[in-house]
Amino acid sequence: MKENQDTVGLPEAGKPTIYERIKEGLAVASQLVIASPLKLPPKVVAVAKYLALALGVLEAVEGAAKDRREGDEE
Repeated sequence: MKENQDTVGLPEAGKPTIYERIKEGLAVASQLVIASPLKLPPKVVAVAKYLALALGVLEAVEGAAKDRREGDEE
């Protein structure tokens, strides 16, 4: 019987994960809604603004965690 030698859960170098692709897609969508020249309902624009804010906070937290991990390795 042939055994599977592939690693599981480790992304390839330079290849974005599904999480990163979804996060990037949400960021682009919220920016498009906010910058849209069309008259959109105020609730849609408000949701897009909160989504952009949440993604910005998430980026900051992930960046701080990454910096902390790199500092611990040294």
